[in-house]
Amino acid sequence: MKKVIYIIVVGLLLSACGSKQLYTLGDTSTIPNGTEKSFDFIAVEKVELPIYFMDSPIYKKENPYHLEEIENANWINSMDVHMTNVLIAYLQKSMNNPNIYAYPWSNIKKMDKKVSLNISTFIAYQDSISLDANYHILDKHTKKGENYLFNTKEHIDNKSVESMIEAMEKAYFRLAREIKDKL
Repeated sequence: MKKVIYIIVVGLLLSACGSKQLYTLGDTSTIPNGTEKSFDFIAVEKVELPIYFMDSPIYKKENPYHLEEIENANWINSMDVHMTNVLIAYLQKSMNNPNIYAYPWSNIKKMDKKVSLNISTFIAYQDSISLDANYHILDKHTKKGENYLFNTKEHIDNKSVESMIEAMEKAYFRLAREIKDKL
């Protein structure tokens, strides 16, 4: 009898662990390469995200005052580091510039510009994704910096988590494209 109970418990544990779905966003494989080569050394600080992105579960907004965890949906990796890496990859590819790095770095002595990005809202609510952010671009040569506000909404095609993540990716790439254009 103990063996049967043990097998049932192990089976339940394995099936519960196997039901979690892992998600990521930021597929830069379809981003076209820039036509002109850039040689500026661009530093990208770690992207600051809302607290609900710092945890593994994925959240959506149920009403203006309440976030709800999406059952069995989790981010695959640390999203602040991941979103920073996606922004760097996007900028490298779209600007045709291999000199874009995470800041701070230890072995690069030169920096022409520095990008700081703070995302205040990035969440699904009703049938769209809201993305609100501000970013700062510092030109090290002129020692002048500019602050920018960004906000966008991206429609979610259906109620699936995949559609939600796809809409998030579109919104994030829209932000990355604007940052690239300001650089």
